[in-house]
Amino acid sequence: MKKRLVLLILILLLLCGCAQETAKPEDNIPETNELEEEPEPIETGEAEEEIDPNMIISPLDGLRYYPEDLLKRPVALSIDNHPGARWQAGISQAEIVYEVEVEHPFTRYLCIFWSKEPERVGPVRSARPYLVYYALEYDGIFVHVGGSDDAFIEIKRLGAADIDGLFSGALWRYNDTGKYAPHNVYTTLESIRKEADRYGYRTEFSFEGYSFNEKDEKLSDGFKVSSAKKINIRYNAYNTTDYIYDEENNIYLRYKDGEEHIDELDKKQISAKNIFMIEASKTVLDDEGRLYLGTVGQGKGIYVTNGESIPITWEKVSEKTRLKFYTDDKEVKLNPGNTWIQVVNSLDRVSFE
Repeated sequence: MKKRLVLLILILLLLCGCAQETAKPEDNIPETNELEEEPEPIETGEAEEEIDPNMIISPLDGLRYYPEDLLKRPVALSIDNHPGARWQAGISQAEIVYEVEVEHPFTRYLCIFWSKEPERVGPVRSARPYLVYYALEYDGIFVHVGGSDDAFIEIKRLGAADIDGLFSGALWRYNDTGKYAPHNVYTTLESIRKEADRYGYRTEFSFEGYSFNEKDEKLSDGFKVSSAKKINIRYNAYNTTDYIYDEENNIYLRYKDGEEHIDELDKKQISAKNIFMIEASKTVLDDEGRLYLGTVGQGKGIYVTNGESIPITWEKVSEKTRLKFYTDDKEVKLNPGNTWIQVVNSLDRVSFE
């Protein structure tokens, strides 16, 4: 009997020991130490863009680039806008583009390239004095194919670093586009810069940049504005430029003579972040219809960005100084991005919706 009692007690003790072993408190602690880990951040959908400290802001478009992208001298190209020249190649990558009138009913572009180098650019066309004046604002290399007598006089008088496709192998006829002379002369920025070296033009440059907001801003944050969702510019009955605001991307999509303005290289529609319409006097000079445009001086204008517009004034003190835009006697700050400058002989030719 005693033996049985001792055996029963031993069995009970063993059972209690097993229960204690299975109920050890440390067994409830997660193996991965979850309690000591930092909680995961909550995603808000508004992740801040990382800024590379090695990048700098360009004074031409307010965007960030590596310093080596801004070491080369700017290039200003006179680009053909005759219907037979469309569509043009590479101009969507220009920081700044001017559209100006030439002989009726056509307009021409002056494209300023600095940080980017498209596969090719063109068609390149002839020079006019006011194109020379705008090119000189950036202390750049002015590229053209021929020009008016007045333009050649101004190129020489002002000491412009020019490359003329009539005398340079840096430009060529590009027949694969299906365009015909004189609307098929193309080049590359690499070819232009090599030619500039061969001509002995200096590589150093100096120009006054634009002022930019640190980030995209609405004009209505600081000004009384008008709506500018659609812009129509009527150069004449045969030549119009339109912009339609893309609210999703905060840019303007460009149209020429009622058609989407496409870049020949990537087949994408050209867009603009900043648009200026400036009023400059116009006089017909000769039987060929060549023009005088009052691009040196001052006048009225309109600035458009992010679906809004404000009235401005403009001033260009001399042929080489930069065109400046003012509101309330303060220079306008642009939003970061590319800029199109539409030179018209009257703001009455500009309408908004």
